Amino acid sequence: MCYFWAGSYEPYRPDAKNFKAADLGAGLDGWPDEKWIDIRSPNVRSIMAARISLACQKGCDGLDPDNVDGYESKNGLGLTKADAIDYVKFLTKEALRCNMSVGLKNAADIVTSLVSTVHYAVNEQCVTYKECASFAPFIQAKKPVFHI
Repeated sequence: MCYFWAGSYEPYRPDAKNFKAADLGAGLDGWPDEKWIDIRSPNVRSIMAARISLACQKGCDGLDPDNVDGYESKNGLGLTKADAIDYVKFLTKEALRCNMSVGLKNAADIVTSLVSTVHYAVNEQCVTYKECASFAPFIQAKKPVFHI
C-alpha cells in the first residue's frame, strides 16, 4: 500500500512547484509548513493523478490518501463534505485505471457516502474520538477497516 498526502501541500515534495498559489489554503494545525489544498482545482487533480500514476509505476496495489477531510478544519478554501466525497471518487477512479484499491482515511462522517466507492477504511484515532462505530458500514459491506 502506498501512502500519500492527497489533501494537503508539503513544500518539500518533488511536485510542490506544480501547485499554484490559488490551490493553497490555510495551514494545518500542528504542521506549520503544510497547507490545505483546493481539492476542487483541476490543477490539484492533475498533480494527484500524476502521484497515483507514480504509485502505479512503483508497483503499489493500494492507496492510502491522507488528509481528504479538510472540510473538518479551518482550511481557508470553503471545502465541504460534498467536495471531499467528489474528490475521493476522483482519486478512486484514477487508481482503478491501474487496478489499485483505495481506502478512505479517517473522515468518519462521509463513510456512508463512500463505502460503496472505496475498498477499505484506514483510521488513526477512532477510539480517541469515540467514532469507531462510524466505520461499521465497511464491516457490514464485508470490507476491512484498518485501525493504525
